[in-house]
Formats: sequence, structure tokens, C-alpha cells
Amino acid sequence: MLKTLPEGARIVFNLFAIEGYKHAEIAERLGISEGTSKSQLHYAKEKLKLTFFNSDK
Repeated sequence: MLKTLPEGARIVFNLFAIEGYKHAEIAERLGISEGTSKSQLHYAKEKLKLTFFNSDK
């Protein structure tokens, strides 16, 4: 399912949800703002929800 995400959203999701980084750490590591990190994570979560709930149809 993660492969369905754009690269930026996938990286942020992995760093936050799997690796346990905070948004400030992700922002510094990737050279993006904290707002962009939060936005990418929100997008990833929504996309994964849609993919998950539509996968059994």
C-alpha cells in the first residue's frame, strides 16, 4: 500500500509512523518546513485510508 503514495508523502510517513521522528526532525532532515511535513503526513494517511477501505471491493 505504501507504494501507492508519492515519494515525499511516503518518506514522511515512514519517518513519522515507523521510525518515530517528530515533524521538526523530519523537516530538518528533508529540508522542508514543519508545515509541509504535517501536510504530507495528512495526505499519506488519507490516501492510505482510501486505498485500504477500497481494496476489498
